[in-house]
Amino acid sequence: MVKLFSTLVIATLATAASAQPTADSIASRAIDVLGGAAWSQARYFSFTYNVEIDGKVMSSFPQRWDRVTGDYRVSGKDPQGRAFEIIMNANTKKGTATLNGERVTNPSQLFDVINNLGVRRYANDTFWLLMPLRMTEPGVTLENVGERSDSCGRVWDVLKVTFPQGALTPGDAYWAWVNRDTGIVDEWDMKLPLMGDARPNEIAFHDFRRAGGLYLSTYRQIRGSSQAVRFTDLQI
Repeated sequence: MVKLFSTLVIATLATAASAQPTADSIASRAIDVLGGAAWSQARYFSFTYNVEIDGKVMSSFPQRWDRVTGDYRVSGKDPQGRAFEIIMNANTKKGTATLNGERVTNPSQLFDVINNLGVRRYANDTFWLLMPLRMTEPGVTLENVGERSDSCGRVWDVLKVTFPQGALTPGDAYWAWVNRDTGIVDEWDMKLPLMGDARPNEIAFHDFRRAGGLYLSTYRQIRGSSQAVRFTDLQI
């Protein structure tokens, strides 16, 4: 009898363990909900990445990107307040640029502008727009770190997302909160190396809308702060 009971307990635990969703299955479900077949077909992206503080736009970067060829255009103001426009290829990191309306011809300065403005804007802004859909890209590491719940009975499966050495920001870590009922990513927590021992930034996703068959959050509020990112002029 004891042996039979032990066997039943082991079998029950094994069944429960096998029933736990894997990180890949959770991510795949979220991608299906947010993009489905439209994600594989989405090619041309046009949007403006706006940084807001207390509801006021502090910086704005209109962008266009061909996901297939890597051709990319971005404009805005650099940290020194100079208006810039960069036309480049995100894969080759080569292109042209203007500062305050003047074409950058010095090779060293052009390299600096493209890499410190163009490449970084591309990496940051397209990732912010599409990050739930890019969780299964080559090199990305996913880990199911368990579930979270609230007092209203809502449950999320939380995935830790990290990137390989050689990535533009290899030390970054993110936690995607995937709503178990809907499959939608409701929150994305972010921890950068420069944050040290500080808690991750908690970023709530709002204002979901459809564009080109994708279902994307167009407003990201950083909890506990007055800062937010808003995407406008979105076309896919």
